[in-house]
Amino acid sequence: MKKRSHFLPFLFVVLLVSLSSAVGQKTPVTLGDAMMNPDIAGLRGTSSYNWMKDGLSYTITKRDSGAFTQSIWKVDAKTGAERKLVDLSTLKMPGKDSPFRFRNYVFSEDERVIIFTISSKRIWRRSTVGEYAVYDTRNGRLIPLPKRGEGLRNVKVSPDSKWVGYVGGDDLYIMNLETGEETRLTHDGGESVYNGRFGWVYEEEFGITDGWQWSPDSKRIAYWHEDERGVPLYTLTDWSPLHPELIPLRYPKPGDPNPVERIGVIDIATKSTVWMDTGSDTDIYIPRIFWTRDPYTLCIMRLNRLQNHLHLLLGDVRTGRTRVLLEEKSSTGWVEVEHGAYLYFLKNGKQFLWASERSGWNHLYLYDMTGKLLNPVTSGPWEVTEVAGVSVDERTVYYVSTEQSPLERHLYAVRLDGAKKRRLSAEVGSHSFNMSPTCAVFSDTWSSVQQPPKSVFRNSDGVELRVIEEKKPDSYERYAWSPVELFTFRTSDGLELYGSLVKPPDFDPSNKYPLYFDVYGGPGTQAVRNEWPSAMDEYIANQGFILVHIDNRGGSGRGTDFKHRVYKQLGKWEANDYIECARFLCSRPYVDANNIVIWGWSYGGYMAALTLLLGADTFTAGVAVAPGTDWKLYDTIYAERYMQRPSDNPEGYKVGSCLEHADKLRGKLYIIHGGMDDNVHLQNTMQFIDKLNAAGKDYKLRIYPRGNHGVADRGTILSLYESFMTFFKQNLN
Repeated sequence: MKKRSHFLPFLFVVLLVSLSSAVGQKTPVTLGDAMMNPDIAGLRGTSSYNWMKDGLSYTITKRDSGAFTQSIWKVDAKTGAERKLVDLSTLKMPGKDSPFRFRNYVFSEDERVIIFTISSKRIWRRSTVGEYAVYDTRNGRLIPLPKRGEGLRNVKVSPDSKWVGYVGGDDLYIMNLETGEETRLTHDGGESVYNGRFGWVYEEEFGITDGWQWSPDSKRIAYWHEDERGVPLYTLTDWSPLHPELIPLRYPKPGDPNPVERIGVIDIATKSTVWMDTGSDTDIYIPRIFWTRDPYTLCIMRLNRLQNHLHLLLGDVRTGRTRVLLEEKSSTGWVEVEHGAYLYFLKNGKQFLWASERSGWNHLYLYDMTGKLLNPVTSGPWEVTEVAGVSVDERTVYYVSTEQSPLERHLYAVRLDGAKKRRLSAEVGSHSFNMSPTCAVFSDTWSSVQQPPKSVFRNSDGVELRVIEEKKPDSYERYAWSPVELFTFRTSDGLELYGSLVKPPDFDPSNKYPLYFDVYGGPGTQAVRNEWPSAMDEYIANQGFILVHIDNRGGSGRGTDFKHRVYKQLGKWEANDYIECARFLCSRPYVDANNIVIWGWSYGGYMAALTLLLGADTFTAGVAVAPGTDWKLYDTIYAERYMQRPSDNPEGYKVGSCLEHADKLRGKLYIIHGGMDDNVHLQNTMQFIDKLNAAGKDYKLRIYPRGNHGVADRGTILSLYESFMTFFKQNLN
């Protein structure tokens, strides 16, 4: 590895001193500011509000005066008036003298029972196990739930508040809240066989951890039975002990056997299980199940392995027989399940709402229960990105869309027949919403390139009720803060792409500045919005770089024609778009064409590495954090969704592989990886550097032996960021 220069860091110190003077002695935005300064951080957010079923209020916890306990308070969304709803100051766990403390809480559907999380431990990205208790507001009883193994997961009270169900170990249990009697419902859970929960791949790629559901009448439980015994093992290594510990993980890689899923329905009175008919092919996915309004009818989402053909099945839970209600196919890519997917059964029992990309844009449609299309609810060359809620009378649906611009998000209301559409968010910018269960009130949090973040409550007509939180422009005045500049450019094949710039706060168009590409680029994601810049963006600009984001092809908000362009060739077009954007920006006189760097994490780390390889004559240096380097090394669900199996698409796997292009490296490369990354395995980096070594290429490597996909812990995250900023500065030409 080459010796580092000590001259360039000195130059940057001089530049930063000059910068501070040039912007009128304003305070530079530091890395510490970007990560921990509440003055310039984003808003706390309202997505986790615990709405009450009245649709007009929500709950919060507040510390009891003079005590170390918390109680639950009810807040009127319109006025902000508070009153104590549940006094927990006198509660104690049975057999304990210490005050009752908890980490989280959730009300039952009828709000008569509260589930308290006493303690929890994270398993993978989303799942946890922990200790729980339930509080019955009808009699004031605090009931601890049994401790089984490492703890319980997926704890839920039945709709009638008579039962609490949970997964203990790998099996399902229920407890009668009146008698305290516990009943075990499944008995075959064990090594790589799970009831009511999932292994790694379903959790990570379908975004689900809770593998069971109560029926609407509280008489049955529908659940996933997952068998991972055929899935190959990947072994993580904990290097900390004297004798390293090997940690096996069921992780299917492209072409490998997948988990086998079955859907069972348990009658809690008879304890008998009916298995639902999902077809003879077991090499499929079952990413979602839904109870309809009929307690005897379950809806099952069945997806083929290549994820381009989906069936909605309706099944009779008394017999297990199913029929096809609806199907979706894609000839150009994949069928969305997680992003933009939506299914809602109306209370009349005769109709349902469904989101589909069949027109090339994600829109809502109204069907009857025979699968007949009644009418489109939305239509046009724009996307429905989210359904915020359905009114109590079920005549109106509230949705978020890109109708104003792919760079903005706004809330609309429309009748189910598609009539009387109205926009409820007036301010220009990118909005996010949290609507109450009745749709009477919602929170609206937004910003734009000119408007700092603000959050308010509104009524169903969009009228502002009160401000929740906001950042005033003067919050940023004492900092060296730069505005965001939005731009567009056309690729060589004529496609218009969106981008954004944040320039150094002392920007002088007569000088030249290095470009810093901050990339992610994965399918269905978006980096450019009409919104206020983050403090991290400002930190990078304060270091003397022009920060660049672009929305490469494959991203969201612009329909399937744009999104599916990356199908079967991940990496190729994303890298192409970064390279062409860099060349486009080099036409500006203030851009230093000899100093263009690129940084990314996870998919972004992959794109940083691949772009540095394929754009060897354009990019100077790159930092790849936790990079996937070859799609054959990632998991089945994600890789095959976009690339099919290696046997189906061998050329596509080669085109997007960093291993295949390692000999093209000319710029400076810094790779950072966690030694216990369960998501993008360290194997990716090891195989990559093996190819770099064989090609005689120089690179820098930093391993965090106990790091997961987040790589660094709280105590070392600052040094991680500092290390790659130093790397960039030392390797500018």
